[in-house]
Amino acid sequence: MEPTRETFGNIPPSSQHLFYALAVVAGLVFLYGLWRRFRLWRQGLGGVGGVRVLLASRMARLKPGLRRLLIDGLGQKRVRGRGAAGRMHIVLFAGFMMLLLGTTLLEIDHLAAMISPNFSFHHGTYYVVYEFTLDVFGLLFLAGCGYFLWRRTRRPASVGHRATDWWVLGMFIAIGVTGYLVEGLRIVWQRPAGAGAHCSPVGLWLAQGLFSGLDEPGARAAHFAGWWLHAGLVFGFFAAIPFTRLLHIVAGPLHLFFARPGLGQLLPVTMESVEATGRIGVSEIRHLTPRQLLSLDACMECGRCEDACPAFTTGKPLSPKKVVQDLKRLMEDVLTLPPGAPAPRALHDDTIGAETLWACTACSACVDVCPVRIDQLTLILDLRRHLVAEGGLSGTAATALRRMQSAANPWGLPADERARWTEALNA
Repeated sequence: MEPTRETFGNIPPSSQHLFYALAVVAGLVFLYGLWRRFRLWRQGLGGVGGVRVLLASRMARLKPGLRRLLIDGLGQKRVRGRGAAGRMHIVLFAGFMMLLLGTTLLEIDHLAAMISPNFSFHHGTYYVVYEFTLDVFGLLFLAGCGYFLWRRTRRPASVGHRATDWWVLGMFIAIGVTGYLVEGLRIVWQRPAGAGAHCSPVGLWLAQGLFSGLDEPGARAAHFAGWWLHAGLVFGFFAAIPFTRLLHIVAGPLHLFFARPGLGQLLPVTMESVEATGRIGVSEIRHLTPRQLLSLDACMECGRCEDACPAFTTGKPLSPKKVVQDLKRLMEDVLTLPPGAPAPRALHDDTIGAETLWACTACSACVDVCPVRIDQLTLILDLRRHLVAEGGLSGTAATALRRMQSAANPWGLPADERARWTEALNA
């Protein structure tokens, strides 16, 4: 007998119809959540026109954007280099993407078979390879989830922590476990033989062990209940993406595609732009561009920027991660208000203090390590420019500028001494 299985084996037509109806509901909730975020992003500098210009400019440079998606996104290039956390993120990502691909292929086969049985491909050698591959990558997915669940209990200081993180990880683990349970119960009542059974080693192990005492009616009833539990968890996962940290799944790739090729660059301010806008720098959240607002949602709070920041390491009041997250909370609080409503707090001082902005050394270390290419440095410099325009320059920065004016160097040294520090380089 050729190895295969029905896509909706043991599931009556009425349940199949309800399944697709719930899939549509979950999809609509997902799209509604994304639309809510898009409405925030488009309120950035330039509004809808700014989003259109951004799309047009990036479509003109489609190749670099796709290259970043393939290398930095699918290839996880910028995730590497953080020890076990980086490696396990790649393991979890690989497992998740393979399971998503497998589910998509299964649905394509089901729809193709509805057109004609000759179009079905979910059988034979393909089926054996398919089942074995998904069994292996499902274990990788659960291993990654288990590691990050354990890591949450350790509460590393640089990683963001939210109550919903536990729910997300629990849902991931429940989806993986119920998938294997449904597979094991299916093997009990279907009774595949040879390669058709051994290509699903985890399911076969469960069928021969945990479910060995079940007869066919009992296995079918348990399979039906487990199948619906698994389906409900998957629907809940997709519906929750825009409302939890899972938004990173969408915002991260989008930002990788739209990110500027050169990050952390101090772009000049032209007199034309100052005359047109009447301002220098960013004084409120709406002065950020749609791409910058998108970058706030792309942040996963992994803490790499904070770990790399020399100002944070030396105890100064700056965390690039906190700057991004504070701006994100302000975006949610201000841009969701009706037009004309007063802002609950100001961008400067109330949200981000001047001492935080001036603590930045502009070294661009935070930008270099961000997995999704968030440009924290440009955010900080844009806010800092507003302080300069408002006469808010103080401390060492003001001192350095005064010395540049009087002595042509930031140390205030006489002309014949200002290069003396280079003598030690030849020692």
